[in-house]
Amino acid sequence: MITLNGWQVPGYEIRINCGIKLPSDDLSGLGSFTLSGDKGVKPGVVTINTKIPFKDHAELAELITQAKATDENGARLQYTINSEITEAYKIRKAKFNDEVKAVELEEVKAWQVTFKLLEVLSTAERNQQQIDGKAKENSQTQAVDGHTTVQAAFEKSEGP
Repeated sequence: MITLNGWQVPGYEIRINCGIKLPSDDLSGLGSFTLSGDKGVKPGVVTINTKIPFKDHAELAELITQAKATDENGARLQYTINSEITEAYKIRKAKFNDEVKAVELEEVKAWQVTFKLLEVLSTAERNQQQIDGKAKENSQTQAVDGHTTVQAAFEKSEGP
């Protein structure tokens, strides 16, 4: 079972797949060392597969409405996700991403619906925001009027 802002994703035989990417670069060069450079933790992706009976076409319509929903600025809505597997991955907020696809399954009189949710405000993003905030607090603004200051000092000086 999975819910988005308390709304239960409809259907039966629901399968939820989660994944995160941990990319790195090969830095080994010509030597025999196996060095790699980490590129951070990328946002998680939740893929959901569900079957919605033809008779429950209103539930399919509601799912599509949820996927298309936008805020007052036209950005897709972010949803709070609740499921055991997303808790394990620590994915708390996500938005619909890529496509919402429905395929007719005549033999079972249902649609096979597949969609993806992309994590937003991941733990890695929140950590980076904290680091950026601390860096901003600890940095000093460089002079932007250095030439003006030097020119004024030159004009005040006496000499031949």
